Amino acid sequence: MTTRRIAAEDLLALRWINGVALSPDGRTVAYSQEIVAARSGAEGDPSHEYHAHLWLVETGGAAPRRFTSGEHRDRQPIWSPEGGRLLFFSDRGPAPKAGATRPKHLWVIPLSGGEAVRITQEEHGPSEAVWSPDGTQIAFTGKPPVKEKPGSDVNVITRMKHKADGEGFWDNRYKHLYVVPSGGGPARQVTDGEFDHREPAWSPDGSRLAFVANRSEAADYTNIADVWTISLSTGEAQRLTRGVGPVLMPAWSPDGTMIAYLGHENACIGASNTMLWVVAADGSGDPRCLTRHFDRTLAHHIITDMRAHPHAGQPVWSPDGRFVFVMVAEGGTTQLAAVEVATGAVGLMTAGRREIYSESYDAACRRVALAISDPATPGDIWVAEVESLAEGRPEIPASGERRLTEVNRATLDQVELSRPERFAYRGADDWTIEGWVLPPVGLEPTGRYPAILTIHGGPHGAYGEAFFHEFQMLASLGYAVILTNPRGSQGYGQVFTAATKHDWGGEDYADIMAGLDAALARFPYIDPDRLGVEGGSYGGYMTNWVIGHTGRFKAAVTMRSISNCLSQWGMSDLAYFKGYWEFPGEPWDSPLFYWERSPLAYVKNITTPLLILHSENDLRCPIGEGEQLFAALKKLGREVVFARFPNESHDLSRNGQPQRRVERLRLISDWFAKHIPVTTDAQDLHQDR
Repeated sequence: MTTRRIAAEDLLALRWINGVALSPDGRTVAYSQEIVAARSGAEGDPSHEYHAHLWLVETGGAAPRRFTSGEHRDRQPIWSPEGGRLLFFSDRGPAPKAGATRPKHLWVIPLSGGEAVRITQEEHGPSEAVWSPDGTQIAFTGKPPVKEKPGSDVNVITRMKHKADGEGFWDNRYKHLYVVPSGGGPARQVTDGEFDHREPAWSPDGSRLAFVANRSEAADYTNIADVWTISLSTGEAQRLTRGVGPVLMPAWSPDGTMIAYLGHENACIGASNTMLWVVAADGSGDPRCLTRHFDRTLAHHIITDMRAHPHAGQPVWSPDGRFVFVMVAEGGTTQLAAVEVATGAVGLMTAGRREIYSESYDAACRRVALAISDPATPGDIWVAEVESLAEGRPEIPASGERRLTEVNRATLDQVELSRPERFAYRGADDWTIEGWVLPPVGLEPTGRYPAILTIHGGPHGAYGEAFFHEFQMLASLGYAVILTNPRGSQGYGQVFTAATKHDWGGEDYADIMAGLDAALARFPYIDPDRLGVEGGSYGGYMTNWVIGHTGRFKAAVTMRSISNCLSQWGMSDLAYFKGYWEFPGEPWDSPLFYWERSPLAYVKNITTPLLILHSENDLRCPIGEGEQLFAALKKLGREVVFARFPNESHDLSRNGQPQRRVERLRLISDWFAKHIPVTTDAQDLHQDR
């Protein structure tokens, strides 16, 4: 079969699998499959929008079938306890007025057939929904409905945490827990107060909800949260944990005596390993950390352009209460593990060079559905058998895994993909660091090719064994693509992750440049005189830093970046936490440090042609960061182009409007093609696009 090179426009043909849910009997996987479709409207309208539908696939091997349809987004299916209904989130309904978005509601649809029923009556903006054990009620996180529209569009700010990237500015409504009948009806607000409440979890007897909250006046100034329970009959709330760090994902033990959750003690603030804890559900004892000895974070950590960064996997108890199943960040992969509650012993149940980004167990924990990506697969459903659970040695042998979907086969069979080559090198302090090189598609053994060094965000994320469309596109254009996981990356232990403390632009920069040199030494087809660099978020910060400290790159692309650490501190939704760990105190305590670690301080050194990409609704790294850098370079007479994306957030490359995502890719490829042309051979090979 003749193949071609992957292009920016191929993004529009991809299908994304999310919200994987295995039925209680382990026979059926429900999932949401998202696609890009032409927007309904005037003839010739080139714009696109996302549609998402629920799909079902039998674990016995039958072909997947679409279960819902329509021009809307049906997402996050959740099985009812008896397995006969699916709860899901959807924006289905009449088309909104121009400029407005459809409200999201909870819906339930029977597996036996029939129409979906809307469960929530008012516009709560629901999230994090869960069935009661008897299937008669649904708890969810939501906001009180707006009773009256304000008479003014002036936003009067009184709260520190008044904005969040992807959500926008705070609307003066706190998040609370609600309970609604599973057949629909008025929702009853369970929690109260001027605090956010989230992540409800039912007790096995259905009498209480566990949840996560910081119910103090200092909530906006810290990342600390606690596990609480609340009685549904009396409304009495009880705090179970000690308020020393963030907590998330509470899960009741089968007998209702304990609650497992993920969290840490803020030893390294955002660079801390997430650990597994248990606490008595009646509040009678102190929390107990089960995985303090296990030097890995229990969370998903891999960054790609296929999906926004997923959260840590939900802890799942085995039916006998002996084990809790968790997700583990292991180098450039994610794995599943079983933690023995009595001893804290951690046993990895999976292996393989891949990214597991979602998992769901059946009621007996004998089978698990997995959403898996690898460098050639954006994401597909697998099912695996959990063996030796009764013997106390749970494992998932590779022989017990079966693939159930190939949703992108029709698209990817048409294109030639680059296969990343993994390598290790010595960084600063002689630390071992993991990296990858994607060879240019059509690589000739005697050829010399330009290369693009890419720098991931976070800094506490990581690159890994996952599909990255942007990097495949660059490889198709004739570039080698170099990826590294320098210090600060998750997946390599606490010391490694926390090593960026007070040192942004220091030894992390040294690690990155050592990775470039190692790739040049190991892969002789890379031309050291034709190099580019790009990155987003912290990777954008580091791109700005790199070109202010070396002139070895012919072109650079900085995305959603930071140029001035002083200004970003007060404009970002989260940067005011930097002084707790990453930087030495607040800007007024260490103004010289903030400025000396700002790329803008070195702007006079920048001679590399720079393309700045920034979203106008980015609240994580606000667009003023791009504006300052552009103005300075323009004033200095340097070559710089600034592309602004309206109505997009920090996650433009992962969930932005489809056409803008494609335009972003075209801007990147055109910029590098202009300043770092590929070899004649590579250009000729590229004509089959």
